[in-house]
Amino acid sequence: MEEAATRQHAHPNTVYHCLYAYYMLGYSKQHLAHIFNKSDRTLINWIKTYESNGVFQRAKGTKRTFSADQRAWLLRYYDKHPLAYLDEAQDAFTSAHHVAISKSYVLRIIHEGGLTWKVLERRTMHIKEQDIFRFTEELSHIDWSHQNLVFLDEVSFDNRGMIHKR
Repeated sequence: MEEAATRQHAHPNTVYHCLYAYYMLGYSKQHLAHIFNKSDRTLINWIKTYESNGVFQRAKGTKRTFSADQRAWLLRYYDKHPLAYLDEAQDAFTSAHHVAISKSYVLRIIHEGGLTWKVLERRTMHIKEQDIFRFTEELSHIDWSHQNLVFLDEVSFDNRGMIHKR
């Protein structure tokens, strides 16, 4: 017999088939555990839930914490500021809505909105390209005589504190 459900939540129909076989057909818990490829403990929990509630239902998920408007605001924020880090978006959201939000929830909303870090990085590269053109335009107007030259030693510059991830 092919396994009914493996290493995942069983569909409620599967649970009801198992309960029917237990109560109406008289199969043992061990035999049903083998047929449905579940542990004895899982079947005992199904039976206990059914006997206490009269039905079998999995617990409902929690209500969404943030409204659709708040989620849309965060996505618009990233449209306007694609270079923003999670903590910057978190601070902006908190100041705009007076509600605390975690960085992980900011990331979750971004992903639900269809944005990934790759998409944001592509936008960033596009903006950086525009900045480079602007910067080269500004540099072209500078008088590059000897008294205006400055040499920087990049080896002695420690940039480890400047690196910021997400």
